[in-house]
Amino acid sequence: MFKKFKSDITKEELDAKVQPTYQGKNIDCTFTGSNKLFDLTPQPGEVVSPETAKGFMRSVRNTFKTWNLARATKYGNINKNGEALSRTNTTPEFWKEFERIAKEKGVQIINYMPVMKDFVFYDLEVYGKNAIIMGQEMRWDRIKTANSTLAAWESMRLQDVLGATTIQLTEYLQEQGYKAEAHVPFGGKILVPPHVVAATLAIKGKAGLPITPEFGPRMRWGIITVDCDIPETKKRDLSELQAFCDGCNLCVEACLGDAIFEKPIAKEGGILTHIDRDACLETLRTQSYCSLCLKVCPPAVEPKAKVFNDMIEKLEYSLL
Repeated sequence: MFKKFKSDITKEELDAKVQPTYQGKNIDCTFTGSNKLFDLTPQPGEVVSPETAKGFMRSVRNTFKTWNLARATKYGNINKNGEALSRTNTTPEFWKEFERIAKEKGVQIINYMPVMKDFVFYDLEVYGKNAIIMGQEMRWDRIKTANSTLAAWESMRLQDVLGATTIQLTEYLQEQGYKAEAHVPFGGKILVPPHVVAATLAIKGKAGLPITPEFGPRMRWGIITVDCDIPETKKRDLSELQAFCDGCNLCVEACLGDAIFEKPIAKEGGILTHIDRDACLETLRTQSYCSLCLKVCPPAVEPKAKVFNDMIEKLEYSLL
């Protein structure tokens, strides 16, 4: 269940008591959506079971629901007495309990870092100076069927599931008196890959996706922004994974739409464009969400090759 925020609080009333921490100023970092993302056309000859079709559509509806609910979490930063949430002190025990709850809800990777204000989407307001970054894997038994509607369902399912978890954990923090805002996998206000990479949870792959040694790019990410004290960012050395990725070209070769640029396009605001967005979206629509870049990436494959198991074992900080 999600908390129902007071609908009679206006944005102006909220701003009078709770000021946003950042407003996106980087015009090169602009949020753009597309209805094509949900206009799935199964590939010719594909047989889609009723369960898969219904599951996919249910996950699409829930994804939009969590998007709207996440945008409303800013109104939870005023308590029942009409006062702004202002608690900032935390303890190691508090975060240990937070991570325990997150793990019970399915979160597998977590780290903490300051918000990178240059990667707040242009003109959007973010409540909270620090970021809690949480990752969860898409199921391999479904992703390995890509390109298929079953793999598409898994991709959408986790946006729904992790989106709900992100909102629930945001509400938990607010109940403890901490200012917080949810940024769900689809529709968050912060550009995810730079934060995930800066937190050394992943490297950035050739398709622009964060790639972890644990699950490759087969991940969804949720972020909670907070003003409270956070644990120190735990760093890990992913240079071995980066070197492997630099020498690998499987995602480029597998891309059905030839959408991955050989070299990313750099913009003045520090944004790197790795794919032809229109070509990728059209391939997603006509090829059952494609998802081959999630399937062919070697660290995404289960069971893992020894090189990746060895790599994970060397990391000082890995899973929760």
